[in-house]
Amino acid sequence: MDLPSLPKARGNKELKKYLLGARLTQRQAILAKCADCMGYYLDGRLDCEIEDCPLYPFMPYRIEAQKSSKATSEAPQKQNRPLIEEVSP
Repeated sequence: MDLPSLPKARGNKELKKYLLGARLTQRQAILAKCADCMGYYLDGRLDCEIEDCPLYPFMPYRIEAQKSSKATSEAPQKQNRPLIEEVSP
């Protein structure tokens, strides 16, 4: 498979490896998916700003001010808490 030259951005190398049939680690797969979703970062290495995405906490170009020490955001957890409590016996 002949793949085009991609910009040097985190995830493009991993995406190329995957497309050539190589196995990826979990972290490499996350980086590859972000690169795929962001159009190979052809517009530049930017924050996708898709906070609803479950991979957003791991996004390589996420703005530092928004990063937290937790891997998950608190907002979705608070939204889902009433649903969890309703199901619990």
